[in-house]
Amino acid sequence: MTALVAYAIALLIPLFAFYVIHALDLFRTSNARTILLCTAWGALVAYPLAALVNAELHILIGFGLVVSLAAPFVEEIFKALILVYLIRQPSFHYFVDGAIYGFGAGIGFSVIENLAYISATPSPSLAITRVLSTSLMHAMTSGIVGVSLGRLRRSEMRILPLLGIAIAIVVHIIYNSIVNTLTGGALLVLVIVIGVGGAGIIGLQILYGLRAEKALFTRTLGLQSDVSAGEREAIQQLGGASIEVILRQLRTTFGDKNVALIRRLLITEANIGILRNNLTSCNVSTRLREAWETEIASLQAESQRLRQQMGRSVFGYLSSIFPTEDTKTWSYLQEQFAQYDPTMVHTFDMFMRFAELAKKFTPQQLAEMAERLSRIDIFRNISLADLENLSRALEFERHPEGALLFDKDDDGDALYMIEAGTITIYALDHAQNEKYLRTFRAGQVVGDFAVLDGEKRSARARAQGDLSVMVLRRGVFQMFVQSRPQVMLAVLAVLADRSRYTMRAVETTIQTLSAIAQGDYTCALPQIAPLEAETALTEIPINVRALVDQSLARFALKLQVREQENSLIAHDQA
Repeated sequence: MTALVAYAIALLIPLFAFYVIHALDLFRTSNARTILLCTAWGALVAYPLAALVNAELHILIGFGLVVSLAAPFVEEIFKALILVYLIRQPSFHYFVDGAIYGFGAGIGFSVIENLAYISATPSPSLAITRVLSTSLMHAMTSGIVGVSLGRLRRSEMRILPLLGIAIAIVVHIIYNSIVNTLTGGALLVLVIVIGVGGAGIIGLQILYGLRAEKALFTRTLGLQSDVSAGEREAIQQLGGASIEVILRQLRTTFGDKNVALIRRLLITEANIGILRNNLTSCNVSTRLREAWETEIASLQAESQRLRQQMGRSVFGYLSSIFPTEDTKTWSYLQEQFAQYDPTMVHTFDMFMRFAELAKKFTPQQLAEMAERLSRIDIFRNISLADLENLSRALEFERHPEGALLFDKDDDGDALYMIEAGTITIYALDHAQNEKYLRTFRAGQVVGDFAVLDGEKRSARARAQGDLSVMVLRRGVFQMFVQSRPQVMLAVLAVLADRSRYTMRAVETTIQTLSAIAQGDYTCALPQIAPLEAETALTEIPINVRALVDQSLARFALKLQVREQENSLIAHDQA
């Protein structure tokens, strides 16, 4: 029974080790099969080989030298061979993987070694002592080697693996020396201290590795003071945005799936930061403030979901590289994502922050302008909170009598909401003479479709009287809708309505022309009852009736063309 208890204690160590690895969510980065491979290597290959070599050395140089010097060297070399092999494999991503794989190799080695000792002296106290000391020592020394090899992925210091194996051997030698000189409680305390100290060494190596990673990424982002503009430009030419360079490097560490999650998390956190800046720097109405707070809460829920998907280990790494308190780095990340992922990042809000346009409006003015925008057809389905946000980008302009707002063939780059005065639209003939088309007055809008399609202007617009307008630039509106799918969907709904209206108008026109071609002019004479029109036509002499047919046909065509022109001008103005 005593022997069974001792064996059970010795075998519980690997189970507990795998539980810890699972609890820390380290399987998200490290391959579970690779951890089992390392454990099996330590138990079934490294220990038997080390035992065989140590037995031969015992004959050659004696037990004392083997225990104090030779055994630590031999055992650490054999345990490390699996790590040397894995460093070239895709499953070995970075230094934390090295610590885990080294931990597995050391645990596997120590289990078989403990069983060998317990088989000679089946004592539960011996099992507990070795479990708390030798097992921890083997796992820790192999972990040191694994971390050193893992850091080689990013570092140019080729001496790191040699340094790691040297530290592991020295710690092992010190441990064996203490075991051979002390007994009882003092021995137990000291070996535990050595084990904990070794774990501390691993922790320091990981911490130093994370700092090195952050320094590397800081240089890549161009935030380090000793990075020249030429180096930053070279990074851009070699691989696009510097954030893309970083994500490609992380792909070798965490794989495509985790990097996709990292990208989404960084963008989500960037948007949270942008909106929080809105809350602290903008004087807006309660309606808009609540809308921002609701969006922040939604993004925070998305952030939490992404963290759970990527696991604590990956998120812990990310938090070390991009800490939330590093405002300089996060500001740069926002700019990078805004440039290369404009549909994902609130570029409009960033633009507003840098341009400082919204500071000239009071909350009441923004609310009033949102109401004005809501009466524009293409904006009618957009919420007032979104329109109030958009209103922050409106610009006031004044134009004297006769001033040219835009000319034919100019780019459609803005819409104009008339506050006072009028805007007259002119067509141009071949001699560039102006032909009056329409006048827009206070409260009306000119160029609403310009913010959507940017097509060339088809007419000329001049100010009449002392013209005062609010202007919405197309580029600003594009930034606004890019990261707000609800706004784009609302605009598309209006466009769909207009498309259906246009199709009905075309169908009506075709039916009218077809009726006229067949001699039915009643559709072109709405002021006359159908029966009266038909009676009047039949009483006209044939030669006169032919002339009437031609005239009515021309009149109907002109009527349809004029209606289409007026419709286009009313909705697209120029």
